[in-house]
Amino acid sequence: MKRSLLAALTLSLAGQAFAAFEDLGAGARAPGLGGAFTALADDSYAPFYNPAGLAQLQRSQFSASYSRLYMGLSDGSDLGLSQFAYAHPLKGGRQGTLATSFERFSLGGLYNEQTIYFSYGRILWVRDSGAKLLGGLNAKYLSHSFSAGPEAANACNLQICDRGADPVLSGSNSKSVFDADLGLLYRFPRRFQIGLFAQHLLKPDVGFASSDKLPMNIRTAAAYKSLWMTLSGELRMNEAPDGSQDKDFIVAAERFFPTLDYGQFGVRGSLGLGTRDWRQITTGLSYRINKIQFDYAFLMPIGTVKGTAGNHRMSVTFHFGAPTAEDEISKELIEKARMIREGKGLYGYEFVEELKPQDLNDPQLAEIKRLILEGHFRKAHHLLSQKIKDLELSPTEPLATLGNRLDLIASYYPDLSEVVEAWEIELSSGIHHFINARDRSAILHVSYALSLNSNNSKLDHFLGKLEAATEIAAHRLPAAHPRNFVDELLYKVEAANNRRDYHQVLQLLQDIEEIDPTNVTALERVGSTYFVLGKYDAALATWRKALPLEIKPKEIEALKEYMKQAEEKLGRKEVTLPGGITAPVTETLLKPAGEAAGLPTPAEAEKAALQRVPGSRGDPRDISALYQRGVEHYARGEYLQATAMFLRILQIDPSNAQAKKALARIEQRSPKR
Repeated sequence: MKRSLLAALTLSLAGQAFAAFEDLGAGARAPGLGGAFTALADDSYAPFYNPAGLAQLQRSQFSASYSRLYMGLSDGSDLGLSQFAYAHPLKGGRQGTLATSFERFSLGGLYNEQTIYFSYGRILWVRDSGAKLLGGLNAKYLSHSFSAGPEAANACNLQICDRGADPVLSGSNSKSVFDADLGLLYRFPRRFQIGLFAQHLLKPDVGFASSDKLPMNIRTAAAYKSLWMTLSGELRMNEAPDGSQDKDFIVAAERFFPTLDYGQFGVRGSLGLGTRDWRQITTGLSYRINKIQFDYAFLMPIGTVKGTAGNHRMSVTFHFGAPTAEDEISKELIEKARMIREGKGLYGYEFVEELKPQDLNDPQLAEIKRLILEGHFRKAHHLLSQKIKDLELSPTEPLATLGNRLDLIASYYPDLSEVVEAWEIELSSGIHHFINARDRSAILHVSYALSLNSNNSKLDHFLGKLEAATEIAAHRLPAAHPRNFVDELLYKVEAANNRRDYHQVLQLLQDIEEIDPTNVTALERVGSTYFVLGKYDAALATWRKALPLEIKPKEIEALKEYMKQAEEKLGRKEVTLPGGITAPVTETLLKPAGEAAGLPTPAEAEKAALQRVPGSRGDPRDISALYQRGVEHYARGEYLQATAMFLRILQIDPSNAQAKKALARIEQRSPKR
C-alpha cells in the first residue's frame, strides 16, 4: 500500500489538485507550447485542444506519441501517457474532417485511464473577406480502473487497521462513462485566430464508490501566425476542488527554420502562470522531412513537484495523400508560362501563331477537309503529301505542321468514320480540335475520352503523344479515382476559387461547359464566378441557360434570386464589389459572356481581386504548408510542382527569402532543356 499512497501523493502534487482524467496534453508539439494550442489546433491532435481545428486539415494525418511524466521521483513512480490520433478530411476537407484518437494514462500497474475520441470539425461560415468560422465536436468514451491489492481487505483509519474491508478499494475497481467537448475557431482574413474550447460538457460522474463529477473547463485563446513564426496566448478556467475557479495563463512562441534539402527545424517554448502558485516552463523541438514530422517537448513544473527531472514527450506524425487539385492547377499554369517563354513544340500549339497548321478553309484544301470531316485521316494525309509532291501546293511551314498532325493521328486512327460510343465521339472531337490548332480543347476532349474508356491502351498512348506535341498536360484520372472526370474538374474549380484565381476558375468551368454543356452545376458556378468578377450581364446570361435545366425546386428559386440580384446590379450606376468597395459600371464589366476578350488575363484578374478584396494575395498562415508541399515535390524530383508551391509563397510574401532560395536551388538542379 505504501507505493499506492506515494503514487497518489505524486499525482496530487503534479497539478494544483489531482483529479481523474486530468488534462495532460497530447503529442509533443502542443505541449512544447505549454498547451497554448486552442487557437491553433492545426494537426491531428486538434481533438485534444479544439476539435474545430480539424477543419484546417487538407490531408490525412496519423500521429503517435509517448510521454514519461515526472521522471526521477524518489518512490520510483512510473507515470506514462500513450496516444494515437488519425484525422481524415472528407473530399479534401470540403465536407469537414473526421478523426479518431486513443489515449492511455498509467501509473505502473496500480491505476490506468483510457479515453477514446470520435471527432468531427468543419467550416461553418465564410465571409467574402476570407474570414472563417470553424466548429468541432468530440464524443468521448472514458474508462478508468485500479488494482485493489491485499490492502483492500483491511481498512485503516488513524493507524487503526481493524475496520474491515476498505469501502472504496473493495468495491468496483472500474468505471466507464460518456463525455463530449465543443470547440470554435475563428480565422481572421490575415494572421490572427481566436479559439474557444469547452471540455467535459456532460460533467460525467467518474467516481468509484461515491459521486465524482468532472467539472467543465473553458479555454479561450488567441494566436498570431506570420510566415514561420507563431505566437499564442491562452487563458484556462478550471473548477478547483474547493469550488473556486483556477485561472492559468500561458504565452508561447514557435519558430521554424526551413531548408530545401535538409527538411525544416523548429523550436518553441512557453511560460505559464496561474492561481495557487502554479508555474511552468516548456521547450520543444521539431524536425520535418518530406511527409514525416518528429517532435520533442520538455516540461518542468516550478514550485509544485520537487525532485523531478520533468516531463519528456516524443511524437511522430505521418502525412498522407498526393498533391491537391490546387497543386495541379499551379503546375499547369507554370507549364503554360514555360511554353510561351521557350516558344517550342513539336507540332506547334495555339500560343504561338507562327506554328499553327494551315487553315482547312483554304479552297485548295477542300478535298482534304472533306476526308478529314469524314474521319479518313490516312487518306487525307496521303492526299496532302501527294499535292505537295506534285507541286499543286507550295510547301510552307503551316502545311508541314498540318501534315505532321495528320501523320500523328493516322498512325493511331487511320480511319474513324464510324463513331458510335461516347468515348469515340469525344476522341473524334479532340482530333478535329487538334487539326484546327485548338490544342487545349483537343487535350480536354481526348482526356475525357480516356476517362470513359480507361483500359484502352492505344488511346492512352495517343493522348501521351498529344501531350508531347502540344506540351499541355492532360487531365488524367488515376485508377480507382473517387471522382469522375467532370467532378474532378469541379474539384479543381473549388481549389482555384479558394485562392481567388478567377481566371483559372473560368477556364476550368468553360472546359466543363465544353464537354458537358447541360451540366447545370457548372453553369450555376460559371454565373457565380462572373458575378464575383463584376460581369453581371454575363452572370445573368449564364444563369438563364441554367434555369430550364434545373429540376430541384429550391435550386430554381435560388437561381431566380441570383438573377434578380444581377438585374439590380445592372440597373445601378454604381455596383458594390466584394470587400464593400463601389465602382462604376463600365463596358468592361458588361461584356457578354463567351467573348474571349471579356476574360481577364491572370495579371488583370489578380489586380482586380487585390483591388476588391483586402489581403487577397493569400493567407500567410498557409506558407508553412505550402513550403512543406514544395519540399515533398522537390524530394521526388517533381521540380515543376515544387516551383508552383514556392511561387505561391512569393505571391503571399514577395520578400520571402526561403522561397527565393528554394527557387534558386531548383533552377540549379532542374534538368536543362
